[in-house]
Amino acid sequence: MVKQSFFLFLLVFLIACGSKDKEIKIPETIIQPDQMVLVLVDFHLAEAAIIDVQSKKENVDQYTNYFYNSILQKHNISRKKFSESISFYNKNLKEFQKIYKDVVVELSKTQSRIISKKLK
Repeated sequence: MVKQSFFLFLLVFLIACGSKDKEIKIPETIIQPDQMVLVLVDFHLAEAAIIDVQSKKENVDQYTNYFYNSILQKHNISRKKFSESISFYNKNLKEFQKIYKDVVVELSKTQSRIISKKLK
C-alpha cells in the first residue's frame, strides 16, 4: 500500500511541479527516457493489477514484490539503478514530465486495446 501511495504521490507531484527550461544531459548510468517510459508503464500496469488483487481482499505483499522484481528483471535494471534514476529525474522534473507525458500516452493506448478486445 505504501508503494502504491508513493507512485500516485509521485505522479501528482510531477504534474504539479515545473523545472528550469535548460537542456539536461542524462548520464549513461541513468535509465534513458525511452526505456524509463517502458519501465514506468509496466509499473503502473502492475499497480493496477495489485489494486485489483487488493479489492478481492487478498494479501498484496507477495504480488507487489513479484511484480516489481519481474519488471526490473524484464528491463534488466537493478533496484539501485532504478532508485538512482528516479532520484535523478526527481531533481530534473522537466525531463520527468516529458517521460510521464509518454507514459500517459502508452497507458491510454493499452486501455484502448483492452476496451476494444472487450467489445469484440
